[in-house]
This record gives sequence, structure tokens and C-alpha cells, in this order.
Amino acid sequence: MKKYTFTAVLSSAVLLAAMCGCTAQNADNTAHTEPIQTATISLNKEKTDYFNGHVKSNDFSYYADPNLWAYVNSPEDTCELRMITGKDINNCGLSLFMSNEKSQGETAELKVLSVVNKEEILSTGTLVTADRTFYYYEWTVDDDLNARMYIADCGDKYICAYAESNSFGYVENKIADVLSMIKLPEEEDKAAF
Repeated sequence: MKKYTFTAVLSSAVLLAAMCGCTAQNADNTAHTEPIQTATISLNKEKTDYFNGHVKSNDFSYYADPNLWAYVNSPEDTCELRMITGKDINNCGLSLFMSNEKSQGETAELKVLSVVNKEEILSTGTLVTADRTFYYYEWTVDDDLNARMYIADCGDKYICAYAESNSFGYVENKIADVLSMIKLPEEEDKAAF
């Protein structure tokens, strides 16, 4: 079962990479009408530093409470953070990354709207933090797990977060807490003064 769950999770992770603009798209407009394609996702974990809840990459940094989130340093895991719940019935994983350049300047909201009619998509919505509005879409990974892709505008790129859980109602505010802690390098410089 664990092998199949991992395969399903990995397949879902690839789905989010293709939808988020993290892979190259065709120059024509067939991206909106073709079925969802698979690709590989790279979280660049070797470029991520972690210390006592503080996560820093070349693109941004954030804080994830180490009493609630465990940092995962495993290339086999689709998530770099795993929620510490103490219960097998609730689980959540989270990975944050910066996408490649935006697809023809498409906003995060339009990016999510472009996948609304895909039959694999269960729902869409927004998650608002103090600094950013994340737009998300959700799909089923397997019988026990759903995944969400959160996307926010960030200049000519997107800030993306891949999350997986068996109960987003239970963990959504915890995900929002982490997403609200994202700081770009220029935001950290301003905070230093």
C-alpha cells in the first residue's frame, strides 16, 4: 500500500509541476484543452538550508514551527515539511518553491482558472495571507489523500506550494501560517532597517 501511495503522490506532484508553469508549455494555446500531462518536480532540496524551523532557499525564506512541522531531507518524499500530528488519521505534507517564469504573463488567478474545467480538479479557492493571495486547486491522489497546488504572483514568477492531506479542513489554517511567513530577499532587507 505504501508503495502505491508514494507512486500516486509522485504522480500528483508531477501534475502540479505541469500546471504551475514549472515545466515548459507549448507555444500554442493547446495547454488549456489537452489532458493534464505529467513531468517531474524538483524541489532543489540541496539548495535549501534548515535550522530550527527557519527554511531558506535562494528564492525566499520562511518559518515553519518545529513543534508542528518536521523538516524532511529525503529526495523520495514529495514534501519537504511533514506535519507532526501524533495521529495516523490526520496527515499533511508541504513543499514551497518558486516556479519558472509566468506563462505569457498569466496571473496566478488566471492560472488556476485555466484548470477549473479539468475533470481531475475537485475544487478551487483562495487563501489570503497578510502579504499575498494564493489561489489553489485540489485533486484526488488516492482513496486516502488529496493534494492542492497553491499559487501566488511574485513579479515575473509564481510562488508555489504543493500540499497533500487527508483532511484539508483540519490543516488549512496551519498551511496558511507557513505561507504567511514567506519572505523574499528584498523583504528581509527592508525588515533589517
